Amino acid sequence: MKRGLILLLIIGLSLFASGCGNQTELNRLGIVSATAFDLDETNQWILTFQLIKPQSTQGKSGGGGSQSPVIVFSTKGKTILEAVQKSKLESSRRLFFSHSRVVIISQRVAEFGLNQLLDSYIRDNQTRETANVLIASGEAKKVLEILTPLENNPGISISNLISGQGDGQSTFIPSTVHELIFTITQPSASAALPEIKIAGDEKRQTSLDALKETRNPAVLKLDRVGVFKQDKFAGWLTRNESLGIPWITNRIKNTTVVFPCEGENRKDQLSSFLVETSRTKLKPAISDGKLLMTVDIHAKGNLTETACKLDIKKPETLNKLEKHIQEQIKKDVEHSFQALKKLKADALGFGNAFHKAYPQAWKKWSKNWGNEFPKISMNVTVKVTIQRTGMINDSFPKISGKTE
Repeated sequence: MKRGLILLLIIGLSLFASGCGNQTELNRLGIVSATAFDLDETNQWILTFQLIKPQSTQGKSGGGGSQSPVIVFSTKGKTILEAVQKSKLESSRRLFFSHSRVVIISQRVAEFGLNQLLDSYIRDNQTRETANVLIASGEAKKVLEILTPLENNPGISISNLISGQGDGQSTFIPSTVHELIFTITQPSASAALPEIKIAGDEKRQTSLDALKETRNPAVLKLDRVGVFKQDKFAGWLTRNESLGIPWITNRIKNTTVVFPCEGENRKDQLSSFLVETSRTKLKPAISDGKLLMTVDIHAKGNLTETACKLDIKKPETLNKLEKHIQEQIKKDVEHSFQALKKLKADALGFGNAFHKAYPQAWKKWSKNWGNEFPKISMNVTVKVTIQRTGMINDSFPKISGKTE
């Protein structure tokens, strides 16, 4: 009996000691929510860490309060690891990256090349390869200094901003560290990353006073798309130039297609089509020694808004609307293709399709794919189905008698 009690006491004390040890270990960790990578004029790495303050994890979830919910500091090193190690000179806590949501890289880093950065992520088992990667045209560290009003943690705010694109409009394609590594090591060897930029007065938005205002002095927003050839930056695409990329790469989830009325191209004569499902197939071919790519798109969705004077209940009207939507999608796809041809960057995955269909011929094309890609002739076929038109059969302009 005594032996049993002694054994239970030993087990209990062991569990208690283990729990205390874990708690002590947690108190020594600095939880990194986002990391930024810059290079100085001598190509030394500047790493910026956004750490969650322990007290910020308690209390209100929104912005505000008497002190910043995060602390941001930077270190410098000849290598990435050296810069990380130097954090011990400035932070009393050991950096913990497993909760990191976001990686921001500057355009200077992108032009220098991502090989060293990505190598460090592959080798270090503490880094998080599911973190979203974004590019900043200026200093990446400045993005992490911006306070966000709706989230205590700016890193989470940025992550939600880009993750919402995956679930929402599909204008920008989210890319994690793992996905970026996979994409640039594929035969096409090109990738596209969303740009994160500061719009407004960035100096005021780093102060807690900014969170007390109803209109923020500055906000973080997604803007252009940065294109990469292998690990190096190739150039920017405007938002309009990038609209066709998610269509071609079959990554449309939900998006809105804005299209003009028949024979019109006025801003007050536009309609909206909300895509609910989409499927794209790439069909590579060779004709007379030339590379051909057929992009076959099928999309279904709902008419959500129209300023056109239409009798929507008529089948012929729906057919016309579907035709206009198809033309707009085709226009967006061709616009993106032309923009990427100028950069000689296959962020569309055409090389992957040709490699799979013609593995022997690919050995020759792959040696100079940057010059072969712009020579491709692309044919786009689009089939759109309007499933629902809402609660009224006629458009409101027709009901109201508006004829303009």
